[in-house]
Amino acid sequence: MIPMFDEQDYIEQCLQSLLAQESEIAEIIVVDNNSTDAGPDIVRRLVAQNPKVHLVFEPKPGVVHARNQGFASASGDILARIDADTRVSKDWAHVVRCYFDRSDTAAIGGITGLNDSYDSPYRGLKKRVVDWQVNRGMIGGEKRLANLHGANMAIRASAWEQVRDRISMDLGVHEDFDLGICLTKAGFGIAQLDRMRVEVSPRRAYTSPTRFVKYTKATLATGKLHGVVGIRFRIAVGAHWLGHLAAWLAYRPYDPVAERFSLRRVFLGGGERSLPVSERAEKKPCHPVCAACR
Repeated sequence: MIPMFDEQDYIEQCLQSLLAQESEIAEIIVVDNNSTDAGPDIVRRLVAQNPKVHLVFEPKPGVVHARNQGFASASGDILARIDADTRVSKDWAHVVRCYFDRSDTAAIGGITGLNDSYDSPYRGLKKRVVDWQVNRGMIGGEKRLANLHGANMAIRASAWEQVRDRISMDLGVHEDFDLGICLTKAGFGIAQLDRMRVEVSPRRAYTSPTRFVKYTKATLATGKLHGVVGIRFRIAVGAHWLGHLAAWLAYRPYDPVAERFSLRRVFLGGGERSLPVSERAEKKPCHPVCAACR
């Protein structure tokens, strides 16, 4: 399932990476969330070429609404989700299916993977860093988490049925983080698989540090919603912002269209990616099981 809003530059390559392994995939659902570009037309062309590709529409703006519509439209017992700028690895679907088919993973409700970058001058460096962390057991290795990465995740349909009425519809929280915590509170494990690899666009790195504060505020809001905000949580959020600042400084001089560094971009910058959270949070009563009152 792929939420889509104005993704004409990315959606075709995203879908082609899935169609290359369509024997492992029952259906591919793209949820158009009010796109104003040619993205839906690109998807319709692929729908006409392949019966496994479906396009549905969700009028309520927000990733959480698009995700829920996609899951509601799905018929399988494994619900995978990626972003429209994600390109899955060639064995991604096989890794997902094999993991859930194992007899020792019955208690695992969701899995999430690792990501590398494309369209990046630092692509090789990032991959080496990720592999270094995997080799030292810092990430991957089926470690247990309480979080999901929306660009690379899958959950059991049976787990989704148990938490779908507990998730927050607040556009000011991270819907994937919220879902991960809800699964954990419902008694499901979440595993991080290092073989569940995707490549994503580094375009979020072009978001200014000032605007990225909204993203970190959404992380805090999600933590507060579930009553998990402590000193270590706040330190982690602060470290995330500092990490983004470093990435922004590294990417600001780079022009991904011309594929070169430019002195002009050092001073003027380039376009920014819209963030998947809103400052206008929708009010919703706290769920008695899954959410702590704010």
